[in-house]
Amino acid sequence: MEDELRTIRNWASHGTLKQFYAEIMGRATKEGYEVVLEENSVTCYKVHKEGGVLGIGRRVIREPVLKAVQEGAEIRIPAETADAEFVHFLTRTLKAH
Repeated sequence: MEDELRTIRNWASHGTLKQFYAEIMGRATKEGYEVVLEENSVTCYKVHKEGGVLGIGRRVIREPVLKAVQEGAEIRIPAETADAEFVHFLTRTLKAH
């Protein structure tokens, strides 16, 4: 997984954090993920609904699966914030581009 994280870091480093956000948002949203841009970070969440009957009482659960943090000119992805399934998905889609 470290090689895949390095690939994502390299891809993100080719532009700004906003450009990285724009690049992955469309791809991730199609697969049921949510991407949020904050001041100095991009966080990806896996979104699913649970509970409820006929939509009543249903809760939306957002689980963080990746966080990219910009520190100066460098983008860091802490390994503890990275979900292996999402990292593999993102690496595959970035290589297809």
